[in-house]
Amino acid sequence: MPFQSIAHRGASALAPENTLAAFEKAIELGFDYIELDVRLSKDKQLVVIHDANVMRTTDGEGLIEDLTVKEIKKLDAGSWFSPAYAGERIPLLNEVLKEVSGKTGIIIEMKSPENQPGMTEILANMLNSFKPDNEIKVQSFHINEIKKFHQLAPEIPAGLLLSKHLDLFHLASYREFASFLSVHHLLLSKSFINQAELFGYEIYSWTISKQYQFADMQRLGVHGIISDDEKRIPDSIIYVLITPFLKGQDFFKTLLA
Repeated sequence: MPFQSIAHRGASALAPENTLAAFEKAIELGFDYIELDVRLSKDKQLVVIHDANVMRTTDGEGLIEDLTVKEIKKLDAGSWFSPAYAGERIPLLNEVLKEVSGKTGIIIEMKSPENQPGMTEILANMLNSFKPDNEIKVQSFHINEIKKFHQLAPEIPAGLLLSKHLDLFHLASYREFASFLSVHHLLLSKSFINQAELFGYEIYSWTISKQYQFADMQRLGVHGIISDDEKRIPDSIIYVLITPFLKGQDFFKTLLA
């Protein structure tokens, strides 16, 4: 079955993650959605960044929650990736919404909303007032915050990120506020997906990086694949033959890690 392609932090294999450059590259490649992360700045603005600290992806230092937007906007968020992206800035969520409106869907992950008072309410208010020409979805690992988001913005599809198995009881109870589940690919099985579909969930797998994993996820029947690069579906019989070898390589790397 066909699946929706979801660009993990934008086309982050080809441009600095969570920047307008990465999102524009994802649109150019034809992704169905971009996936991005948000955190709250010191002055309570929704900033598009994965880490709590700016050190890994900028030339600055400090926690997002301790920096104002004015301070954040001075940081270079592109040079670490490539000199070609020197001067790329950390975007605000409202900037991304305006830039990609009508071009691709957006999946917004709330990072640690339970530790950032007001994040869920601010996001819900922003999305309730924004009238996009594309589909927007919101996800988080934190169940209570997703439940709260659904109550505040019931028209925006909400979903849970999962890194552990769910039983039938939880599948049934979470359906009250979640319409999709983003699941670590190692947890996925055909039986789980069949059970989830009975409750009406869409299932997205994260984060796919190996060529054979795209084919594996397609065979399982996921509805969306979150990946760093453009979607790749092997159709060569030669590739089918070498897939077990590649999986073995990964297995031994895991043992030696």
